[in-house]
Parts: sequence; structure tokens; C-alpha cells
Amino acid sequence: MDLTRPPAPVEGQLAYESTVTAPTEWVPYVYTNAEIQALTERRELSVASLVCGLIGLLLAVFGVWGILLSVAALVLSLVARRTERMAGGLWIYGFLTGAIGLVLSVGWIVLIAVIFPRL
Repeated sequence: MDLTRPPAPVEGQLAYESTVTAPTEWVPYVYTNAEIQALTERRELSVASLVCGLIGLLLAVFGVWGILLSVAALVLSLVARRTERMAGGLWIYGFLTGAIGLVLSVGWIVLIAVIFPRL
């Protein structure tokens, strides 16, 4: 057992205490209750996908204008599915309304581009 003190620092050298490093083991991050609460209540993307899907569906009923919002609802709902695990099935409603709006918009495009010119 070494009972001697480390040598006194020479001018221009670091003190011994400043050269001692932290443990090299990986220490996991421990979340606080507030952080867990904030993570489990995240629903922004799911709500945004539902809103875009509903507006896209409403616009798709009257024409092709809902196609962009329907595609946005599909993308947002798929991202929400991966990132917002605790949001429940809210992303599913955004996905369904976006898919229905997309189908209606494509139906309008087919009706305008294919059927109307034949008349």
C-alpha cells in the first residue's frame, strides 16, 4: 500500500487532482417523473395528422384540393406511430382520414382527366 503523497506540481504542470478521470463505465440516464410524464403525454403529431386528415377529407369531398393535406396526414400518422407510443390509436384516425381523402382526391382526378373528356 502506497502511503506517499503525489509529488507537488512543478510549474507548468497540472495538479494531480485534475488528472483523475471519471469512471469509464457507461452510466444510464435516469429520467425524472416530470420527464416521463412529458414523454407519455406527447400527442402533437397524432393530433396534427388527424387535423390534416379531416381537413383533407373535407376538401377532397368537393374536389382535388385535399390531396396535399391527405398526404401530409399519412406521413404525420406514420411518424407518430413510431415516435408517440403512448398516444394510443389517435394516429390510426389520422391515417384513415388521410387515406380516404387521398382516395377521393385521386377519384376526382380520374373523373376529371378520364371520364369528362369523353363526354
